[in-house]
Amino acid sequence: MKFTGKDLDTDKALKEGIKSLCKRMVETGMACKPLPKVKFINNDEENANNLLGRTAYYEPETATIALFTMNRHPKDVLRSFAHEMIHHKQNTENRLKNINTTNVSEDSHLFNLELEAYRDGNLALREWEDTIKNKQ
Repeated sequence: MKFTGKDLDTDKALKEGIKSLCKRMVETGMACKPLPKVKFINNDEENANNLLGRTAYYEPETATIALFTMNRHPKDVLRSFAHEMIHHKQNTENRLKNINTTNVSEDSHLFNLELEAYRDGNLALREWEDTIKNKQ
């Protein structure tokens, strides 16, 4: 997995957690290869202070997951990563086509893609976390 962007200040444990979670998602069929790039955005104060600021996004054209990390708990960043990994899988399955809005109320196809990403991403994080805790 290749990390890009302003990741020099990003916590090493978070990067290792993302790698481990990604590996587990691939093993369980919730993610696929080729893996996306991961970009950390850890210097966007305006976004971090915005109640409805962004937490992450996926760029299908470049297969890049962007994670906003400033003022966030590492587990929350992992949750965002898992969600965006589901979008990456959807993209590799050619299911992210013909989306003309970001408003889930306007597009039932988008609503269903988001529902899947929330459900499967959260479950992937929970399952990965359980495997880590059970080893300890």
